[in-house]
Amino acid sequence: MSTILELSRQLSRPARQGRTAVALPVVAFAVTTALLLVVVGGARMFLIDPRTAEGNGLYGILAALALVLLAVPLVTLGAAAARLTSRRRNDRLATLRLLGASGQELWSLTVLEATVVAAIGALAGVVLYAVLLPLVGLLPFFGGPVGIGAVVVDPLLGLAVTVGVVLIGAASAAASLRRVAVTPLGVRTRSDAPPTRRVAMVVGGILIVGVVLVVGNFSIVGQLVGPAVGVVVLLAVFAGALALLNVIGAPIVAARGRSMARRARTAADLIAGRELSAHAGPAWRRVSGMALVAFIAVVAGCGLSIADVAAGAAPGTLMGDIRTGVLVTLGIAFVLLACAVGVTQAASVLEERELLVGLDRLGIPDAELRRARRLTVMVPLRWAAVGGAVLGAVLAFPVVGFSLLVAPLSVLTIAATFAAGFALVGGALASTRPIVDGIRRGTL
Repeated sequence: MSTILELSRQLSRPARQGRTAVALPVVAFAVTTALLLVVVGGARMFLIDPRTAEGNGLYGILAALALVLLAVPLVTLGAAAARLTSRRRNDRLATLRLLGASGQELWSLTVLEATVVAAIGALAGVVLYAVLLPLVGLLPFFGGPVGIGAVVVDPLLGLAVTVGVVLIGAASAAASLRRVAVTPLGVRTRSDAPPTRRVAMVVGGILIVGVVLVVGNFSIVGQLVGPAVGVVVLLAVFAGALALLNVIGAPIVAARGRSMARRARTAADLIAGRELSAHAGPAWRRVSGMALVAFIAVVAGCGLSIADVAAGAAPGTLMGDIRTGVLVTLGIAFVLLACAVGVTQAASVLEERELLVGLDRLGIPDAELRRARRLTVMVPLRWAAVGGAVLGAVLAFPVVGFSLLVAPLSVLTIAATFAAGFALVGGALASTRPIVDGIRRGTL
């Protein structure tokens, strides 16, 4: 055990990547924990607060829907945080494997390091949540600010969320160890072949068709299992659709990368195409938050349109609360996107150190290198945004109809989300330029 602890301490040293390589996953875990606590606390309020009786159960349904829509991207961010330094960790563990370390020792080192990093981030997230609570308590529901007491999570629920975030980090790290255990030399020399993704694309496509059929025949499902169970099924289907976006996203990016490489006319096109085809998974994960936000934007836009149309007929403050809830959900989604994009873009630069240095030594002009990096981000970003919006529209259409789907408020919400999302990703990409310059100069 003492040997494992000492090796873990040595492997945790930031080395050439600097302290940023260690700080990035901590920041991601902290934001994941804080936002999860905010979302869970809000959902709990709408499920148990007596003031929700006015909505005849609608508050609870909408709260559960918001929880589903935000929980999937939040858990995805937590899993991505565990993979931020997977290349760095896999390199070092693969070296130990080649030197004779046992599989049990590698597993223990991996889980220990990931658990410690996730725990530090989760505890920082609890502190961040405590700082945010006064602001969350000012949200206007039920005719005025809800107050801190209404949205605060009880200790056991907060502990469950914190432990869940730590377990996500440990499980994701343990899953990434499979490559090291099977092909340590390939990991160490970076000669591992890109995975075949055709099966994932076919299976994901079939499952999405199944999801669309379930939503399209929701009235029949409700008659068979009852209204309450039908709502649960609908929420589960929405959660499954969000997860399926990540299943089919990487294969689409890989296919697009191969097409770009075959038809490349410039060095930037060739570099970007080869990078996307060889590392489609990481390329998709860097922008997958935009697919989830686009999906949420479609649902949110329809919700705003419903609230606008029904404002005159609904009793009390229900429609106003729905409008506020939709805007809060979309706002949290954007905070999530900003965190995911900023952290993953910075991490991707640190993990691509050897590629950047090699291209620089080959004499690739700075302008071409910047364009290649922009293409590796913006090409999958476009697919993510369009794919998320299309899937959201297909699932929302049977529920709300075509008129609300293309209502001015819905279209405006979707368009604003696209504009803000692309600007956010572009800004995050531009912010990593000093890191790229430092790597090329050898100062980072």
